[in-house]
Amino acid sequence: MEKLIHPDVHFAFPVVKKGTTARADTTSDDFLKEWRVFLLNNPYGGISEWLIAMDANATQPNINVKECNEIIRKLNMMSFESEKKVLILWLPEYLGQEGNRLLKLIEEPTENTYIFFVAENQDAILQTVLSRCQLTRVPPFEPFEIADAISSKFDLTKDEIDQIVTLSNGNMNAAIGLAKNEMTDYSNIMIEWLRTNYKSDFVEISKAVNTIASLSKDNLIQFFEFGLHFLRQILMIKFYDKDQIEQIPTKDLETIKKMSAIVDVEKAAILTDIFNEAIDGVNRNMNMKILLFADSLRISDILRKK
Repeated sequence: MEKLIHPDVHFAFPVVKKGTTARADTTSDDFLKEWRVFLLNNPYGGISEWLIAMDANATQPNINVKECNEIIRKLNMMSFESEKKVLILWLPEYLGQEGNRLLKLIEEPTENTYIFFVAENQDAILQTVLSRCQLTRVPPFEPFEIADAISSKFDLTKDEIDQIVTLSNGNMNAAIGLAKNEMTDYSNIMIEWLRTNYKSDFVEISKAVNTIASLSKDNLIQFFEFGLHFLRQILMIKFYDKDQIEQIPTKDLETIKKMSAIVDVEKAAILTDIFNEAIDGVNRNMNMKILLFADSLRISDILRKK
């Protein structure tokens, strides 16, 4: 089991076409070698990392008809070593309408058979499948758990770890991804950008825009995601959520307290829309200097309005 090769534990997961095999004939069995390496290297990996592991480029993965038929066949066979048989199906969101083929098996599994669906987005699962399952919600990791895990694996400063904890928002896979990449101090850049926007100093705004626009695409997305967390922290201060306030890095606390006097709930909602639109703009490869300068003018207007 430590090597993920137990004959009575079966895996099913989204895949793409492999080599010369037709897509309709490709199943999880064709990618078992890659799957074991992927899972053993990072048990918190998501679909993006799995696509890279499969060398799938931009292809959309799914769980097809043949996979469903294979699941039924495997679970109807006798067990080999154990009294029990286990199926772990990762991301049932990718089943689509094919999931209806598994309804009878889910509702009336063979004796000593256990089926686990490991999902990220419950709303994307077929309702006919979902209604036959017992739901168990796995909570996000606590900040101290992420901090401990990251500090034990990576040589980072306390400020860098604090920022990873903030950006990852309880997602261990996101935290590992941030730790592997060179950390950028989004806190200082965000605070300086908002400060120059509030002052409406166009020369300083232009400098800040150039600094932000020079970030890589991934770092730009992380920067705006940090902005969303920053707004959340401002509202935490405003409404005195003591437990959450204690998690705010000390170096940011004073600035966030000052910003909370300027940013009310309505302004925070508008700024949230701006940051989300900016993330969408990065994904659509918009000209970042134009986008950022336009956003700076909007933010300046919002912050200075009473």
